[in-house]
Amino acid sequence: MIISAYKELVSKINEIKDLYSSYLSDKMLKSKVESKWKAYTPNHRIARLIAVDGGELVKDIRLSSFYLVDAEAVKTQGKTTIVLEGKSNFGILMSKKGKELDKKIASLIMQLLELKLAYKYGNDADYILLDGSLTKKIGSEEFKDKDPTLDEIEVEDKIYSLDKCREEEDLIRCLIAENHVILTKLIEKYSDKLLFISKASRSRELFNEKISDMALLDLFIAEPGYSEIITKEIDRTNLLSQMASEKLGGKKYNSVYVKLSSDGKVLKIDMFTKDIERVIDALATVSIKGYPYPLLKAHIDARISSKDRERIMHLLNMKKTIEWWPNQLS
Repeated sequence: MIISAYKELVSKINEIKDLYSSYLSDKMLKSKVESKWKAYTPNHRIARLIAVDGGELVKDIRLSSFYLVDAEAVKTQGKTTIVLEGKSNFGILMSKKGKELDKKIASLIMQLLELKLAYKYGNDADYILLDGSLTKKIGSEEFKDKDPTLDEIEVEDKIYSLDKCREEEDLIRCLIAENHVILTKLIEKYSDKLLFISKASRSRELFNEKISDMALLDLFIAEPGYSEIITKEIDRTNLLSQMASEKLGGKKYNSVYVKLSSDGKVLKIDMFTKDIERVIDALATVSIKGYPYPLLKAHIDARISSKDRERIMHLLNMKKTIEWWPNQLS
């Protein structure tokens, strides 16, 4: 980083500290936050937990670009944790519109792997843990015209979109529709077991303040517990599949902030059950610094690290021959 960037950062440090202090010293705001929080000491209980998470790599190369995605399902019961299955998918994309489109394709394929694993092993769980919010799984794009093309597919290892659609724009629509179909089947079969867990959220719907609900709770809440539950509806305009739109559109779910331990951060959980205390009891039993271990295990296993990237480039015989050459120019 260049020197002027450090100087700019140093010049703003006091401004950042003052902003933090102003919120922390606001007694009315503190009272407002505390009024919507219920302290709760978890009653640890052993539950069968299945956690699923994925990783992705998208890399531009001279002729095209490629992606590699994976996902893993982990089961925990008490002190026993086992890996149930890992899935992966590799593909080459002849880019026309750049890396952002390629990254979207890879992310949608990765999510499909995650949803299929959750569906496959959900029968053997009391709760199914998925990384990220339900809103993120659905996506924020709006679709006026619904697509019934993939509505009859089964939940199999096969990714139908990769066989059906070739052009990037068509492939993205197919992948979105396929994700919505599999998500619908997952919710239909396991709704009360599903926990969509977010480590970060910018939502402001609980306190309606300038900074996020999660940031305010992290500022003022020290003890374990949970916030008021916010009931939401799935917006059918965000669902591309005709079947998903009919079955999920308008379906209610609950969003709640939780803190599993005093040394942990606040998490946000989207779920269809309202039995939040039983959920907290189960998650706190296997949490490390307030985060569920099975989800951490799946995340660590599935992420594609910098060392993994080096190995992949070496296997593809694409290792940099000039060490100072920027990655973007490789």
